[in-house]
Amino acid sequence: MKVLYASSSVGLGHITRDYHISNFIKSKIYWLTSGNALKFIKDKKENYVEISDNLNNLGYYIGSMIKNCKVKINLFNSYKLYKAVKNNANLIKSYVNFDDYDLIIADEFWEFMFIDIPKERSVFITDFTKVSYSTKSYFERFIIPKLNNGLRDRIKRKFTLAINLSIWDNDNEFLNLGPSFTSNFNNSINSKDNYILINIGGTNAGIAIAEKLKEKLEEKYNVKIIGSDKYFNSNPSDLIRNAEIIISLSGYGNIIESNVLKKKTIFVYIDNHFEQIENAKIMMNRKGFRVYSCKDVLKINILHEIENLKKEKIQPLEIKDSAIKVSEIINSFLNKDK
Repeated sequence: MKVLYASSSVGLGHITRDYHISNFIKSKIYWLTSGNALKFIKDKKENYVEISDNLNNLGYYIGSMIKNCKVKINLFNSYKLYKAVKNNANLIKSYVNFDDYDLIIADEFWEFMFIDIPKERSVFITDFTKVSYSTKSYFERFIIPKLNNGLRDRIKRKFTLAINLSIWDNDNEFLNLGPSFTSNFNNSINSKDNYILINIGGTNAGIAIAEKLKEKLEEKYNVKIIGSDKYFNSNPSDLIRNAEIIISLSGYGNIIESNVLKKKTIFVYIDNHFEQIENAKIMMNRKGFRVYSCKDVLKINILHEIENLKKEKIQPLEIKDSAIKVSEIINSFLNKDK
């Protein structure tokens, strides 16, 4: 049995949770992705579809929409992203034979919105069911509702099942299973070393903030950075597990890792980034955590804030891993014709 697992190239939260889920799937998996997600798969020495090497890294185009720590969507950068997705879709159509696979899994792999795939053996995974917006921009008010309706319609038409792994979002048209871990933390020994870890995830959006924070923090602490192209690490679990304090962008994987490992964390969100804002909201007013926009985190006394965090008793979210449930559903798809 063969599975084509297409994982979003935006950040590392998708590929890390997908890789974790894949450990429970009873089939041979071939990965389809690009950018740092592909680098992660190569470092794990996993099978991947060769056309992945030629696909646009969509994380780059999303990153180009972030200026001065704020998402700024306009017609120009939206069109560039659209063209990148379409180009990827055309390459995949030309080089991938979907009949070679018993099941297709797509984790926010938007290229499949432009490709005819076998619906009867296709599953879609996401951690949001709609894009929210600030209502300040006419472009956002006009485009995003149309985008939401269009995506939901295409997901219905192209996939037999849509699974929602969101931390904060529920939708009756999706199978809502809750978040999947990004690693197997159950058997981990959670220790604490005397360093601050700045985790900026899989895109380049947080490099400038991370390096400015490091300059401030190095007056007193040992500081390490992971994430982005510059600080890429395909196996960051030990660094996260052993950090005393974490400063992290509010990505999906970062939220889960800090809570599961019970790490005191300063979460930083990019302004106008709907997913990071929604993720950050659920961490507000919890002991052992702080939440700031990335433009505001540089204005605070970060050394004082860390000393205060050290004194607090942490109150993490109780998160259960949905990976086994997801894999059970996938395995049932693979075995339904036996």
